[in-house]
Amino acid sequence: MSRSIVSYIFSRALQSLLSIIGAVVIVFILSRVLPGNPAVSILGPKATPENIERVTREWGLDRSYLEQFAIYISRLLHGDLGDSYVMGYSVNALIRERLPASFELVITAFTISSILGIALGILAARKHDTKLDLTLSTFSVLGFSFPAMLLGIILLLFFGLGLGLPVGGRIDPRYSIRIYTGFMLIDTLLNGNIAAFTDAFLRILPPALTLAIPLTSLLIRLSRNSMLEIMMQDFVRTARMKRLPEHVIMRRHILRNALIPIVTVMGLYFAVIVTGDIVVETIFAWPGIGRLIWEAITLRDYMVIQGSILVVSIIYIAVNAIVDTLYMYIDPRIRE
Repeated sequence: MSRSIVSYIFSRALQSLLSIIGAVVIVFILSRVLPGNPAVSILGPKATPENIERVTREWGLDRSYLEQFAIYISRLLHGDLGDSYVMGYSVNALIRERLPASFELVITAFTISSILGIALGILAARKHDTKLDLTLSTFSVLGFSFPAMLLGIILLLFFGLGLGLPVGGRIDPRYSIRIYTGFMLIDTLLNGNIAAFTDAFLRILPPALTLAIPLTSLLIRLSRNSMLEIMMQDFVRTARMKRLPEHVIMRRHILRNALIPIVTVMGLYFAVIVTGDIVVETIFAWPGIGRLIWEAITLRDYMVIQGSILVVSIIYIAVNAIVDTLYMYIDPRIRE
């Protein structure tokens, strides 16, 4: 590994660390400016002023923001995200419980969009200036510009009312599944329960499509344009003049070079999906970290808000750093 690459990786890691520190500060400040008193959420609307004052004092909410921040950082350095004011569990436990559901949803959506987006983009490039190309280009524009909330509601109605399929949650409660990985699709197969796997797959499909359609649309457009740009290059014309087989030209010369910007966008958008699925998880009652953040916001549960958003921010920053580093290996021109 050259010294320049090591230097870049060290610099990128330092930037990521500073970004995480900034995220900690920003999340703490934003959670404190939310209107409402968490003590009211804990005790209920009929709580007396005396009880509200007592709970406020017990949870340290009567201290200055600087004192609260110092306590939070002290616990954070020990890997402790604190305890939920309202839900009665540690934030670490809540996040560990919810994170696999979010990752399963994101990975499913990412897999669908990657396969469809790249395949249809390549097809559009090879059939450019035809009706098929125009159809796929129109879909890519509409799919990427469609609001996630509206798209989710449409798919919820289509799958639930139109097709009569199960929607909402991860699996029917009547199925008793032993958890191995936290990924319901994998765990149902490990349990040998095909009926439970089918139910889990049908439930994850609508929210996964809601997340996948915008990225699929983006990848169709990006793959098509990238492929067409490479197909016009001199080295591709030279390869055809040498009478190389078309599948060799496509695989070794066109696709390999066209994938450089595509892989970058895919990596960055993976991070966007992780951080942006709060609306989707709420619509489909998906018990992931996005829904946990929404529940914590509505309950004014500071510690859960801080911990959840911090974890999501770290994932986003880490994915961006990994993509930037891998880009040096994908594109030799960057190393030079």
